Amino acid sequence: MERSIENIWKEGFEAEGNISAPVVSDLYHKKSKLLIDKFRTASKKDNISIIPIAIMLLLGLIFLGKVYLGIYVSILLFSMFFLNKRNLVKLNQISLSSSTYQYLKDYQLRLKEMQKFYIGLLGIGLPILVIPAYLMFFSGAPAMAAFKDLDLVVQITGILVVALVLSGMGILSYRLSTHLIYTKLLTRLDDIIADMEELMQND
Repeated sequence: MERSIENIWKEGFEAEGNISAPVVSDLYHKKSKLLIDKFRTASKKDNISIIPIAIMLLLGLIFLGKVYLGIYVSILLFSMFFLNKRNLVKLNQISLSSSTYQYLKDYQLRLKEMQKFYIGLLGIGLPILVIPAYLMFFSGAPAMAAFKDLDLVVQITGILVVALVLSGMGILSYRLSTHLIYTKLLTRLDDIIADMEELMQND
């Protein structure tokens, strides 16, 4: 989205037919001017933080002699980085339609869709991708030999338990990080939309 958020809002205010211009202008200056820019800045920093984590894990695992595991983990993290980047580009490509209100509603809807996507990804994809990493980490270790000696049913049960734990941890971690980074911005977005809806109803 090439245009600045200020230009978007100015165009949106001109298109807003159900709210008086002075009230909308006041609402804009007090609550809305930099909200989307803050979303974009926070999400960009959040995504970029994956890169140093991937590099540190790669170097650390190589130092421990787990070269293939380091490469595997770093590939997963860089894949997540590019996936996030693609989703953020789509989010920022939301176009201003008939009004600022509709723009905010579309933005809010897209954010909720992204949250559902990542919860599903972490809930299902994380165990599938991380369990091979565990197997690589413990490859050749006495614990792995002992695990292979267990009954097949016990092995499957153990893997399922680990998968469920990883799924729960992934979802919990995502919700916690989202809460810490985005709660204030999401609350402000909800409040602005609610205020605009109230103003439209009372106009």
